[in-house]
Amino acid sequence: MSNIDNGREAIKTFMKANDISEYDLAAAYGKSRTWIQRVLNGKDKGPAVNAFILEVIRDHKIR
Repeated sequence: MSNIDNGREAIKTFMKANDISEYDLAAAYGKSRTWIQRVLNGKDKGPAVNAFILEVIRDHKIR
């Protein structure tokens, strides 16, 4: 499985720059705040997490 930590960091940087909270992201994607927190902190891993990270990056055109 690939290392997607760069994507996690890019999302966290984007959230900070745009004043987006974990609650906001959770509500927008229909996930729990706890799950979002675990994903962004790297505690949850796997195909579903990788797909979510890629979805957020694509949706917001994070580069």
